[in-house]
Amino acid sequence: MDYKDYTVRDFLHDELFRKWIEHPDRDTELFWETWMRENPDQRNTVEEARDVLLMIGTEEYTPTVEDQAEVWSRIAYTIQETPQRTSVFAMWRYAAVFLGVLAVAGWLFLHRGKAIELNYVTTYGETKKIVLPDSSIVRLNANSTLRCSISRNGKREIWLNGEGFFSVVHDNNSAPFLVHTSDVDVQVIATEFNVNTRRVMTRVILNNGAVKLKLNGDGQQDIKMKPGEMVSYSTATRQLSRRNVNPVDYNAWLDNMFVFNETPIAEVAIVLQENLGINLNITGQDLQKELFTGSIPMSDVDVFFRTLSRSLHVVIEKKDNNNYSIRKENNQ
Repeated sequence: MDYKDYTVRDFLHDELFRKWIEHPDRDTELFWETWMRENPDQRNTVEEARDVLLMIGTEEYTPTVEDQAEVWSRIAYTIQETPQRTSVFAMWRYAAVFLGVLAVAGWLFLHRGKAIELNYVTTYGETKKIVLPDSSIVRLNANSTLRCSISRNGKREIWLNGEGFFSVVHDNNSAPFLVHTSDVDVQVIATEFNVNTRRVMTRVILNNGAVKLKLNGDGQQDIKMKPGEMVSYSTATRQLSRRNVNPVDYNAWLDNMFVFNETPIAEVAIVLQENLGINLNITGQDLQKELFTGSIPMSDVDVFFRTLSRSLHVVIEKKDNNNYSIRKENNQ
């Protein structure tokens, strides 16, 4: 079989490829290693397909309602993208592997040709990895909501409230990928970037690739961002800032960490409240302005309290599960 013209979706539907990922043996490993050595230009496509398959999951399971909606949307998206390559039998097999069911035909009949709608929510302290129907990936931070719509022509639109990190796959038909917030519309090519809509503004940090920001409000010019830039904009206040940053510091939450570099304690407290629902009552303006440099595990915020207590000589009292007070040792 000739795989030279295969796309990521073609590989995901191929039985021999799936066998290599799910149940590899000596023969399949030898075949694919030899084939990739002879076709180095397709290595990236193969590796991307392997990563997507591993992230989606290769084992059968009993899905939640949300899981079912997400996988069905992938099936419908694949049908509208490559109908000439995808048979009904292939669609059934694809659904069976991911959902453990075969009742596909009726759903496809009712939904084919309609826009795909997906909704996601995270609570305090929870992050979620989302694989969109086009294989783009969104990491949704804590205390956030995301709505995704994909139209019949492949246009991909996201409405975000909170924070998310996007790894966008280029669409072969050049269908647009848009991220909407209350302040900006982010127009995307293939790229990775972080969007934060908290604090009555939207903040976009570009890791790599290229994005164009369309700012809401009259008289605002579009902004073309470069990798390593952060743009913050508020429709309510018309405040706009643009500067170079280290994206790693702002994306640390992807590894369940918060990273701060000479950040006022008051700012640290806001981050903890936004992401973990923890309220810090800081006594005294001087203490609020004290600077903190370090990292905080999202799963163990007590590390932060212990570090703060030692370095700044403060007293930290826990009122209940989500409320703390912080004061200098000499303050009563």
